[in-house]
Amino acid sequence: MTTTGIPLAFQDILRPHLPYADAGELVDSTDLTSLGLDSMGIMALLADLEDRYELELPDEILNEATFATVGSLWRTISDLVTA
Repeated sequence: MTTTGIPLAFQDILRPHLPYADAGELVDSTDLTSLGLDSMGIMALLADLEDRYELELPDEILNEATFATVGSLWRTISDLVTA
């Protein structure tokens, strides 16, 4: 875990899909679209998340709220992994 509460391993998966992110830690409240995550990036990110966490993301969580911020996406993934 990091000082931001977002695990570095998750940040490492997320960062290649965020063309405007700097090298610093990603924080919970950071807006993903402001870092360049678009619909094509979401599709690629979904594939990476499913591969890394060995899960299939249910359709009902694939919504704007899930992909709003770094924290909202992490909480969704974390809930699925621990379920």
